Amino acid sequence: MNDRIGINSLKKCISTAEQATASIQGGMTVAMSGYAMAGYPKAVIEVLAGRKRSGENLTINLVTGANVPWLDETLGAEHIIARRAPMCASRTLAAQANNGSLRYVEQQMSKMPRLLRNDSFGKIDVAVVEALGFDENGNMIPSSSVGMTHHLMNAADEIIVEINLAQPEHLLNLHDIYIPAAPPDTQPIPLVRTNQRIGKSGIPVDLKKVRYIVETDIPERMGTLPTGTAVTENIATHLLNFLELEFRKNRGILPPLQTGFGSIADSIAEAFQHSEFSNLQFFCGGITEPVMELLVSGKATALSTGGLGMSERVEQILKDTPNLQDYLVIRNGDITNNAEVISRLELIALNTGIEIDIYGNVNSSHITGSRVVNGIGGGANFAQNAGLSIVLIPSEAKGGVISNIVPMVSHQDIGEHDVDVVVTEHGAADLRGLDDGERADAIIAQCASEAYREPLSAYLHIARKKCGGHHPQLPDEAFAWYRRLKEDGSMLEQQS
Repeated sequence: MNDRIGINSLKKCISTAEQATASIQGGMTVAMSGYAMAGYPKAVIEVLAGRKRSGENLTINLVTGANVPWLDETLGAEHIIARRAPMCASRTLAAQANNGSLRYVEQQMSKMPRLLRNDSFGKIDVAVVEALGFDENGNMIPSSSVGMTHHLMNAADEIIVEINLAQPEHLLNLHDIYIPAAPPDTQPIPLVRTNQRIGKSGIPVDLKKVRYIVETDIPERMGTLPTGTAVTENIATHLLNFLELEFRKNRGILPPLQTGFGSIADSIAEAFQHSEFSNLQFFCGGITEPVMELLVSGKATALSTGGLGMSERVEQILKDTPNLQDYLVIRNGDITNNAEVISRLELIALNTGIEIDIYGNVNSSHITGSRVVNGIGGGANFAQNAGLSIVLIPSEAKGGVISNIVPMVSHQDIGEHDVDVVVTEHGAADLRGLDDGERADAIIAQCASEAYREPLSAYLHIARKKCGGHHPQLPDEAFAWYRRLKEDGSMLEQQS
């Protein structure tokens, strides 16, 4: 491992995972690298889990840059996490947040740099981060993500670095780290193209804080992701039909796209693969294998991401693609989720949700308004600042007993004013230039399922008649939909 450490003074810090982990004690606040399911520490986490399984009364407060499901599942399964920020990324941890055994502090990704600079999560005792190594200047070279690692290390009293030899060396030239100065010294971010490089390949580190360096050789894998379905494929088809009409005047050249993870995102990537679109660009918090395949096929020509989801196929693409650094950039979260950059590039934001109401308000994080499923992430920030904000959502769930289009959302993450287009498997509703009543009519007519179209229209008709106004709502009737679901097992009214 010595050839991965360019500074001789750091070599005295080489230790085992057990020695390094001994510095983490119960009650501490621990920061860990990881962003968009990538670039997280592994060996130290396994040791922490083993200590808890051995009977140690060990709980910590955990802060990361974004969603890191493997950390949440591994530590959450042993009930090691007492407090979590800024995202909940596993069913295990979500269940603990919902039963009150975990304090979950949900935050938007765009706010994390400021919150970390201001010590909003309290004193961070230890930062545990993954890297490829250190260069001759003492800068740390990240692995498959950058995220908020630099802010986490700056805020921590001491640092544990895992140098993971299993992470492919082809990641070495892909990072572009540009850290904006804090106010009042902030300057405009000079980024005007998706694959433009404006920063450095390494993260500056206070080397006096580096206490342990641990060698690991643990491959990183995202695991099995949800596969596409007929519904997600229809959503993707309607999306591409809309985009073709929207950008026909640009000869099919789209602004950069922002998308997330899951079956809808994968179906969209597959649809682009077989479309007439070319020169696709993606500017995302995270990128996975289906988007990388667009680069291989030549459909995509520029990818910018905060984290790269690793798989055997992705590693092969990294190895086989010449001059990959010209097409793929891994950035820090200050840039990937920055409102200035999102607005300047006029991104097409593709967000999903749990439910959306007839006016376009989106709930992306909580079931029936109470039970958290995940975190808001960067969705609201992308929607608010994008050139075109699109929400993609199946019209129904659970075999039709739930309508994902409701009179009033039970929890709001993205406001109606930040939603331009809604797409379901039934069609696309372009809401631009419409007043609230026209928006509701369009969403119901073009996006709702056949079973719920009439009940939604009836609700809107009654709301207009009873209360009127610019944005008619009847809270009692709206939330009766959730009451019926709980009591009768379906949002549809039972026929007598």
